[in-house]
Amino acid sequence: MIYIDIFNPMKSCGKAGTAINLKKGSISKMTKTTAKAKPALIALTLGLLLSTTSVINAAEASTITNGVACKKSGQKTKTGNKNYVCGKNPYVTPTKLTWMLTSCPQAYDLYVEAKDQYGIFKDILSSSPEGLAELGNLQKSMNSLDTLMKTQVCKRGK
Repeated sequence: MIYIDIFNPMKSCGKAGTAINLKKGSISKMTKTTAKAKPALIALTLGLLLSTTSVINAAEASTITNGVACKKSGQKTKTGNKNYVCGKNPYVTPTKLTWMLTSCPQAYDLYVEAKDQYGIFKDILSSSPEGLAELGNLQKSMNSLDTLMKTQVCKRGK
């Protein structure tokens, strides 16, 4: 086995009686080759770094709007001036988690509560003409809220 002193390549550090003859030109050729390989190595390293750091998943790449799939229920985000929450949108996909405006579940809860209370008010107010008029107004308000949620607040793509 032969050893070379890397600090003095012209000097032999091998076994006794073994000499290595390195010409001056061969050292300069090795450093020139190394100098040419450095930019390629740097470019390769940067390319690998950029290719691994620029990969994003599909959820991050898509624009967040009503109806776009999300992964964690209750997660919140803000896009522009709109606030979104991840959950089951009652008007778009009631069985899958999707992004929806934060006002969508709030409006839907209000609608469900009004619908439940309507049955109670119907029994109480149906005995008088004024009560029937109020029931009509209440029913119109609930229908208006339902239409607003379907076409604006909870609609896909908003």
